[in-house]
Amino acid sequence: MRNLLKRSNRVMLFFSLSLLIMITTSCQDIKLKVAIESANKQCPVEMGEFGKITSIVYDGQNVVYTFNVDEVYTNIKTLKEHPESLKSSMTIMFQNPTKDVKALLDLVIKCNAGLKMIYIGKDSGDKVECELTTEELKEILNTDISSSQSDLTKLKTQIEMANLQFPSKASEEITIEKILLSNESVIYLCRVDEDAYDINLIEENHDVAKQGIIKELSNQSQPTQLFIKYCTNCNRNIVYRYIGNQSDTQYDVVVTVPELEEILKNK
Repeated sequence: MRNLLKRSNRVMLFFSLSLLIMITTSCQDIKLKVAIESANKQCPVEMGEFGKITSIVYDGQNVVYTFNVDEVYTNIKTLKEHPESLKSSMTIMFQNPTKDVKALLDLVIKCNAGLKMIYIGKDSGDKVECELTTEELKEILNTDISSSQSDLTKLKTQIEMANLQFPSKASEEITIEKILLSNESVIYLCRVDEDAYDINLIEENHDVAKQGIIKELSNQSQPTQLFIKYCTNCNRNIVYRYIGNQSDTQYDVVVTVPELEEILKNK
């Protein structure tokens, strides 16, 4: 009789614990649904030259962000061809998250869910998806990395992703070939068509060219502002290096770290 009572108590304990887990999970699930529904009401969210977030939903397995991408600036086909780079970028961007982002990721993990990003070309309708599982999110949050290491890694990743889109026309006369990272600067290599533009005019009008670049950086979207922030955190200037396609004449226009900080301060 005593053994039967012990077994009965164990069974009751098991069911009580199971019920508690189900209730806790259910509560977390409801919290996540409410948070995502609130976020979705803010959509569409403009992301500047990148495009816009059209929806944020929780489908019971993943929190799904859907982006409508401006293909003038982002080549969906290129992203499709480099899924590992896209996932690596997504992983690194969540390292050392802000307090709010960490709270969301913690909630996603408690619901045993993942994150999915869906990028859809505005004109072509082409689609590419990238997903992080619950275990991958746990690993991201458990990775011990300093803020300075994290910022430099994020900067390198953003440059790597940007270089997938290059070469790209900045204007009829100028093509951005790629971005380099040195110990002092982030360097945009810009090839100038000397049949259409006299490269020496860049030196002659250096101050005007620099003010134009600062104005352009100041007017850019949140992703660009984040890129500038990583540059300042890593003590890197932004350099536009103009190179003549025939003469190889080279002129640098440098936006210094203090000038970049001033851009962020005025946003």
